[in-house]
Amino acid sequence: MDDLAPLLARAARELKLDGHTVDNAPEDVVRQFSAVVLEALSARGLVDGPAALECWAGPRSPLS
Repeated sequence: MDDLAPLLARAARELKLDGHTVDNAPEDVVRQFSAVVLEALSARGLVDGPAALECWAGPRSPLS
C-alpha cells in the first residue's frame, strides 16, 4: 500500500495546514510543505529530484 496520502496528511497537520488555512499560511510553511511533497514524489520516481544516495553497507551475512 502506498503511504503517500498519510505522509502528506501528517506533514500538513504538523505544519497546521488545511484547506481553510492555506491562503493565509506563512510562505515558509507552504515552502516546507512543498518540499515534503516534492521529496515524496521524487522518492517514488515521479519527478526529478536530487541524486540518489549511495549505500555503503555491505551485504548481510547469510548467518544473520
